[in-house]
Amino acid sequence: MDEYLALLIPVVIGMLLLCVGFSYREYRSGVASITLGVLLMLGTAAFKILEKLT
Repeated sequence: MDEYLALLIPVVIGMLLLCVGFSYREYRSGVASITLGVLLMLGTAAFKILEKLT
């Protein structure tokens, strides 16, 4: 898989989870979706930063 797609897919999935979770933020599943989306996006960014440092 191309490195660009390996980075793009988790970011797009994270954004979708954030959008869906924000729409259902009054429910527990919406809050969980927001949390998972944030963790996925921050995890992708942290992984790329750590990859550049080593």
